[in-house]
Amino acid sequence: MHIGRIVAIVGALIGVVGLFFKGATSDGESLLPALNQANPAFPDGLPTVWGGLDTLAQVLVVIAIVIVVVLAVRPPIKVAQDRNAALVTSVLGVALMVYAVVKLIEARDDASALQDAFAQAAAGGAVPQAFTVSTGVGFLVVIIGTALVALGGVLGLMGNSDQDA
Repeated sequence: MHIGRIVAIVGALIGVVGLFFKGATSDGESLLPALNQANPAFPDGLPTVWGGLDTLAQVLVVIAIVIVVVLAVRPPIKVAQDRNAALVTSVLGVALMVYAVVKLIEARDDASALQDAFAQAAAGGAVPQAFTVSTGVGFLVVIIGTALVALGGVLGLMGNSDQDA
């Protein structure tokens, strides 16, 4: 199997794994269901990266991943992907990476808002302390995976130009 294809598939797998990591982390996570009961402005828990996506985004992410994998395993697998397949793989990898970065920025904003809410709840005596909230490692894993998908496509393009020479 050509290295570009392998890198794209490994990137897709890493990205999928990252989707199931928590989108944020906090020591106060166990208090969220009770806080949500008292004040619906609090989330009832911290979602995974996947759970933080809306349904349309989930569908599009699945379609993009399927396209990357199908293009990577399409015969003949011992040579680089054809130019169009490698280009589509690269573009999908970059698009998914940009989307992951945008979602990371949104998650940072949400984490900051939740941390502020914990501080207000602590000031009011609803929780024992003001807990910190930070983005989860899942976003980093997803970004690494999508970067590898894009790299796999680029390697396919480079391997394709080697075959043309």
